[in-house]
Amino acid sequence: MSNERKQTIRHEIISSLEKGPLTVRDISQSVGIMEKDVYHHLAFIEKTVRQQKKRIQMEPYYCLNCGFQFKNRKTFKKPGKCPGCRDGRIAPAVLWIN
Repeated sequence: MSNERKQTIRHEIISSLEKGPLTVRDISQSVGIMEKDVYHHLAFIEKTVRQQKKRIQMEPYYCLNCGFQFKNRKTFKKPGKCPGCRDGRIAPAVLWIN
């Protein structure tokens, strides 16, 4: 039984994001790694795709209670609570490479 990868994890994430929009959970399931590891890889992938004159596009996280959008986030990590209503139910961001 062989569990060898044909590509590196980061190359698999890049090819998945180039195919279409995905959430972090979708990425983790397609590549077979934990969600918290996806956040770590995304920071490096952003630098890699920038050299190729591409960008990671992101539909921002938003609060499911009041609709507040986290438009100016510098990191890919999910916010803990909404600054508007202090609710912790945050919808996932959607990412893709353009």
